[in-house]
Amino acid sequence: MPLITLKAQIHADSRIEAVLKDAMFCATKVYNGLLWHLRKEYKETGRVNISRKNLNRILKELPRTKGYYSMSVQLTRDEVREAYKSFFVLKKKGLTQHQVPGFRRKGQFSPLKYVQSGFKVEGEKVTLSLGTGREDGVRQVSFRISHRPGVEYERVQELSITYDKISGRIEARLVVEVKARENNGTGRAAVDLGETILMACAFDDGTATLYSGRLIKAIRRYWQKVRASLKQSSRRWREIAHREKKQVEHLLHVATSHLIPECVRRGVKEIAIGNLNGIRGSVDYGDRLNQRLHAWPYRKLVNMLKYKGALAGIIVRDDVDEDNTSKTCHSCRVIKTSNRKRRGLYACSCGWKAQADVNGALNIYERVFQVSPVKGSSGRVARPVVVSYHLGWHGVVEPKRRTDLRASA
Repeated sequence: MPLITLKAQIHADSRIEAVLKDAMFCATKVYNGLLWHLRKEYKETGRVNISRKNLNRILKELPRTKGYYSMSVQLTRDEVREAYKSFFVLKKKGLTQHQVPGFRRKGQFSPLKYVQSGFKVEGEKVTLSLGTGREDGVRQVSFRISHRPGVEYERVQELSITYDKISGRIEARLVVEVKARENNGTGRAAVDLGETILMACAFDDGTATLYSGRLIKAIRRYWQKVRASLKQSSRRWREIAHREKKQVEHLLHVATSHLIPECVRRGVKEIAIGNLNGIRGSVDYGDRLNQRLHAWPYRKLVNMLKYKGALAGIIVRDDVDEDNTSKTCHSCRVIKTSNRKRRGLYACSCGWKAQADVNGALNIYERVFQVSPVKGSSGRVARPVVVSYHLGWHGVVEPKRRTDLRASA
């Protein structure tokens, strides 16, 4: 069964919220305590031992481990191990000047993580175990949660309790198993991700659909200018960043919620997306373009497509090597950067002309499925359908599309 993550609001009285915050504060103290002992060990020996055996030895010396569930303490230990592993990778590549991973801020509320045990979800009621060693004697707490409607899940695999610094609320994240809808389609599609064109989707009948990313660029540009006059990490700066994040996420939801039903309507069973892992570190376009590239939410977009596709019975794969797909002519296979004449136009000396992002999507399609959906003719992709969005007074909405707008046959 496919897994999705549900964001839920927690409804509890002030006493239970205080207990949860104290447990989350204990998780921060345990995380920082492990880091402190590892730093001390490094100064004394010149080496860092992040084995579970060594970290378990350190945990026995930390008094705050009694403040929350024992298995959650083990997951905090694993967070420290992953932090060091990521640090070692960055250090090897020369991408960090620090000597060790950093501490979490004093007063920060770290997530409480539960996997398979220590919690029970019964409808809207959630019961969490806090262990048997707390000083206040509280062993478990119960509260009510609410999440977006229309999601029916079979089982909760993981549960995390987090604190939203912007809203000041405690929230829950549930990793749940859901039952996918039956999908008997046999069609296939390929998606090329970009900035100005958020998604270029090529279908197996040769038609294409473009999803504009101009509004996302405009939103980011506007809020970046607002933040430029503010002190970084100030309260107002964080509020602006939170607002920008919410608006961008809403637009991504609108785009993906349009594409997946469109694929279902067309009988698509599999969607292929180019693998963009490491793109931020592999290219250098200068300070201005690098800043835009690092702000590009492609991983969030891919994750949305994956979980929405899973709910619709569509396989979404993002393991496709997309090297040179934007430079390669889909007709004669020549690789030439200059074939991208201007924004949105790919023209080759062999006579092939197509929208540049559609050309990339077609190359991804052929690379994955070993067949071209247009058979050497660019007629079907000459006028792709373009889906755009606008920002209204009440948030991001999708405008009514013209009924006479169709891809050319």
